[in-house]
Amino acid sequence: MTVDDPVGAFGLAEGFGTDLESEPADERVYRIALQLYDPAGVSDIAERASCAPDTARRHLERLADIGVVEAVSESPLTYVRNESYFEWRRRNRLEGLSRDELHEALAELTDREAAFRERFDAESPTAVDAFDHADYDDLEAVWLALSEWHTLRDRIDRLEVVRRDRGSDSSLEENAV
Repeated sequence: MTVDDPVGAFGLAEGFGTDLESEPADERVYRIALQLYDPAGVSDIAERASCAPDTARRHLERLADIGVVEAVSESPLTYVRNESYFEWRRRNRLEGLSRDELHEALAELTDREAAFRERFDAESPTAVDAFDHADYDDLEAVWLALSEWHTLRDRIDRLEVVRRDRGSDSSLEENAV
C-alpha cells in the first residue's frame, strides 16, 4: 500500500471497475451508497442499483444502522454518505501502518508538500490565488494542482493524528510501568 495511491491507501474505491449488474443487490446498493455525496432518494438509488425500491430501502436502512449512510430527510426519504464513517475508516486503516511505514509516508508527503509550497510561494493551498499563477488557458491546471495540495494536506493531517495518538499511547504505557 502506498500513500500516493488513494485507492490502495484508503481502499474506498476497491472494485468499482467490475460490472455492478453481476453483483447481488446488497452489494450494488452499497457501491451506489459510497458515491452519495449529494442526497438521493430511495427510488433514485434503486434505479442506479438496478433493484426494486423496497430492496434498496432495506439495504439502505442496514447501511444507515452501521453508519455508512445517513438519512437526511424523511419525506421523501433521502440518504447521503456519512463522511464521519469514512474518516473513521481511513484513520482505522492508517493505524495498521507500522511505525516505520508511518514515518516513511509522512516524510514522502511532507517532501511533496514542500514542493507545492515552493512552487506557489505559499504556506497552504488556501493562501494561493490561482489567477496569480496562471494565464487563463492554464487556470485549470493550477486549480488541479491546488486540489492535489489540499488532498495531500488532508493525508498529512490524518497521518499526524495517528502518529500523535501512538505517541500518547506509548507515553501512557511507559508511565504505567
